[in-house]
Amino acid sequence: MHRLPPGPRLPGLAQTLWFTFDQLGFWAFCRRRYGRTFTTRLAGFPPIVVTSDGDAIRRLFTGDALLRRHGNDFLKPIFGERSLFFLEPAEHVARRRIELGPFHGAAVRAYTERIAELAEAEVATWMPGEVVASHPRARSLTLKVILELVLGVRDAALAGEITSIRIRDDPTLNERSDVLSLLVRAQDEHGAKLSDADLRDDLVTLVVAGHEPTATALAWACDLLARNPDVSARIRESVASGDREYLKAAVKEVLRARPPLPASASRHALEPFPIGDWIVEPDALIFVDAIGMHSNSEVHAEPEAFRPERFLDDPPDSYAHIPFGGGAHRCLGAALATLELEVFLEALVSRVEVAPAGPPVRPSRRGPTVGPGRDGRVRVARVARLPTARRTAERQAAAVGGLRSTDVERSAASR
Repeated sequence: MHRLPPGPRLPGLAQTLWFTFDQLGFWAFCRRRYGRTFTTRLAGFPPIVVTSDGDAIRRLFTGDALLRRHGNDFLKPIFGERSLFFLEPAEHVARRRIELGPFHGAAVRAYTERIAELAEAEVATWMPGEVVASHPRARSLTLKVILELVLGVRDAALAGEITSIRIRDDPTLNERSDVLSLLVRAQDEHGAKLSDADLRDDLVTLVVAGHEPTATALAWACDLLARNPDVSARIRESVASGDREYLKAAVKEVLRARPPLPASASRHALEPFPIGDWIVEPDALIFVDAIGMHSNSEVHAEPEAFRPERFLDDPPDSYAHIPFGGGAHRCLGAALATLELEVFLEALVSRVEVAPAGPPVRPSRRGPTVGPGRDGRVRVARVARLPTARRTAERQAAAVGGLRSTDVERSAASR
């Protein structure tokens, strides 16, 4: 076996510049030239093996969590040393067990009504004939969700003053349901709680990593619905009839067709890791190529088409739809982000129709995320609203049965 997969022979600086200014084009070239697994060399990084090989992804996500270290060291200056992103395997598993509860099940479903109010208030400002820059609007919405439901603050001016020490002394702590309060109260089986440093760095991670990717997904949803009015109409009709399955499928299809993070996971294998005919040694970094997997026609028929029904008729397995990564390092906020998308799409199609505001947009990079160019501009036309009572009843019904932790998440959390 060869040690590393083949890749571009360009100097590291040239590869770095290409990656920086056109990551999608760079990786698309590499896939065409070298296949589903290739090696890139970027300045300041170890060799990076990029893969959309289904077998390799499954083994990365299901193998022993103690043999899979994160590949996020380059982000430490942004998020802080104690962020969940950077903990070594054993401590990562222990911390994740403590923090998983506030991000799944009833804890997340409890936010449905408030997120709906925020989403409907935002969409209510979209006027007929107006061209809306959906990406900045989506960032504003997701920031409100984070401030209120994660930090427990409705006044944005107070957000910067919130600390875990102030929250610990709050006499109403046990009555609060925001994520920060739930994390302050959380403890492991021995009664150990998160330190202030743990909370601070994880909150920074939640705000930064949860804000932009979710906003990017919302903006892509606007662009895709504008260019696929039949999908928008079917969501509207299905929600009006009380059936939310097509809405949920549409959210999955948005994340398949336009994953906000082209690399949805990164790992350092702590022992040699085989991918096809190659062996990846521990000194190399492995990036999971979400776009490569999601655009694989052998897994997703007609991958260029926007067809939510693919998740109803013959859904792919969980390792072929990976916008949030997977395994022990799967995005902790995946359920909350999914809820935001579902509720926003419902609010959008229930109040307005959107149409293209110009030719197809080119992807535009913002840090690690890739969103629609031209700020995701769409043109607006008003439609009849669904009765408020019906929407409320539907959301309550959905809250009873939706957004439960997957078996994969429970398994990952138990490792």
